[in-house]
Amino acid sequence: MRMLDAEVYRDALVGLGLHKIAHQDETLIDHMFRVCSILQHMKAAEHVRVAGLFHGVYGTEGLHNDDVESIPDSKRVEVRAVVGPEIEQMVFNFSVMSYASLGKSFRRVMRPNGLPELKDRRTGEDIPLDREQFLDLLRMKLGDVLAHLPPQVGHTVLDVPTEYAGFWRTAAEWLGPDEITTWNEFTEVTGGELWIDPEQNR
Repeated sequence: MRMLDAEVYRDALVGLGLHKIAHQDETLIDHMFRVCSILQHMKAAEHVRVAGLFHGVYGTEGLHNDDVESIPDSKRVEVRAVVGPEIEQMVFNFSVMSYASLGKSFRRVMRPNGLPELKDRRTGEDIPLDREQFLDLLRMKLGDVLAHLPPQVGHTVLDVPTEYAGFWRTAAEWLGPDEITTWNEFTEVTGGELWIDPEQNR
């Protein structure tokens, strides 16, 4: 797998002002680079890694919620010029999707021939996606969740065992061996309680 040189996008991200936005204990641009790095670790497809690098450019349900209500077309044009229309659409969908519909869609996709029902949280309308497009977004969000993990036990950034363990552990198991390996490495700070046995998932 060819490694993505994320640094080639830094000037574009700075131009969009992401280095000025605080994100917990760092800047949003630093967080987005870490998400991209985690997606590299998962061996995600290149378009998913680039989308992960830009995932917060419009805000999300959990970040700058009010700003997402009116994403200016001019900003979308600017992002599209950097990453292309398909990746920009992924980033847009990631920004406007409701987290509740992400969970519901994953449960549907786990069934044979099940299709996602991702919803735009601003309008309640369906976001048209096929299974593979949905799994790209799920993988992006898994990378985002892992990027929020604290670097050591006792940090208060995110209580993963309480808030996320069940759903995201299942998602990592379902997505595949590279996601399991990444999950196990990045959740070591929990003392092993979130460990996934790779042998049971072959």
